[in-house]
Amino acid sequence: MSASGAWGPAPPDVDLSESQDREILTSVITMMAIGIAAVILRLTARLKARARLGLDDYCVMAALTFAIGTAILCIISVPYGGGKHLWVVTLDEFTTLWKMTYAFVLIYATCVSLTKASILLYYRRIFGANWAHHVCMGLVVSYWVSITIAWFSGCRPVTYFWEQFTKPTAKGYCMNTSLFYFINGICAMLIDIAILIVPMPTLYKLQMPLRQKIAVGAILLLGAFVCVASIIRIIAMDKLVKADDFTWRMAQVFIWSCCEPFVGIVCACLPTYGPFLRRFWRKIGTSDRYVSGTSSNNLHNTKIERNKARMEWKQLHGDDVQLRGDDEMELTNDIRGGRQASLRTKDSDGDETADYVENIYVQKDISWTSSPKA
Repeated sequence: MSASGAWGPAPPDVDLSESQDREILTSVITMMAIGIAAVILRLTARLKARARLGLDDYCVMAALTFAIGTAILCIISVPYGGGKHLWVVTLDEFTTLWKMTYAFVLIYATCVSLTKASILLYYRRIFGANWAHHVCMGLVVSYWVSITIAWFSGCRPVTYFWEQFTKPTAKGYCMNTSLFYFINGICAMLIDIAILIVPMPTLYKLQMPLRQKIAVGAILLLGAFVCVASIIRIIAMDKLVKADDFTWRMAQVFIWSCCEPFVGIVCACLPTYGPFLRRFWRKIGTSDRYVSGTSSNNLHNTKIERNKARMEWKQLHGDDVQLRGDDEMELTNDIRGGRQASLRTKDSDGDETADYVENIYVQKDISWTSSPKA
C-alpha cells in the first residue's frame, strides 16, 4: 500500500517497510515453550512425589490452556497487521485485528485469574487457609467477574468495538477503553502483590533454620516477576492508547500481555519443584553448624538436622504408613499410620521394642535429647 492508504498519508519520518513480526513471534513462542515446560515439570514432580493432583494443579493446567490461547492470538495477529505501521494495514485487516483484541481481553483475564487461584490453592494445601487467603481468593474471583461483565457490557452493540474505526455508518457506544485497560492492569498487579504477602507470616512462624527459611521465602517471592511484567504491560498500554500508529504500538502490548501470563504460570510452578531439589534442601537442612570454643559434646548438640523428625518417622511400619506427599518443599509433616503400624524404639539398655499404634497423625516436628545419668 502506498503512503496514502485507507488511513491517509503516512508521516514522512515513518518507514512503512518496518515490521515487528520477528520480535512478536520470537518472544511469544519462546515464552509459550517455557510455560509449557514449567507445567510439565510441575506434573512430573507430583508424580515423582507419588501425590495426587490437587485443585491448584488443575487450575494451573487450565491457566496454561488460556495462556496458549493468548499466544495463538498474538501469532495470528501478525499477518493481519500486528507489528506493522497503521498506514500499510487495510480496513479489513484492522477490523480482524480489533476482533482479536476483543477476544484477547477475555482470555487474558481468565488466564491470570486461574493462575492467581492456583497459587492461592497451593498456599492452602501447604499452609492451610486463613482470613488473608479467603480475602485474596475473593479478590481474584471479583476481579474476573468484574472484568468479564464490564467488557461484555462496555460496547453496545458488541460489534461497535471493532466497527467504530472502519465503518462510517456504524452506530453505538463504547466505554472509555483506555481507562478500562489501566484499571485492569492496576487491579491485577495489586492482587499479585497481596498474594505474595499471604504466606510470609506463616513462613516466619515455621520452625526451620533461618537459612532455609530465607531460601523458601525467596522462591515464593519470585512471583514478583509477574508484577514487573504487569508494570511493563501497563506502560505499553498507556503508549498504545496515546498513539496514532495503533498497530505498531500494539506489538509491544501483545508481547507483554502474552508474556505476563506465562511468567505467572512459571512463578506458580517454581515452588512445586521440591522433588527435583530435595538433595539441595537436605544439604541445607543437614549441614553442621559449629560453635567455636565449646566441648565436643556441645558441638554434637549444636548439629541441626532439618529432616531428623521426618526420617525418624520413616521407621513406622505398616501397610498404610506414608509421609505427606503434597508438600513438595517439605515445610510440614503429615504422617499417617495404619491399623497395624508400629513404632520401633530402643530402651536405655539398647534393646529394641515395638509399640503398636493405630491412626497416627502427626503434624509437627518433635525432637528431644537425653543423656544417661552419671
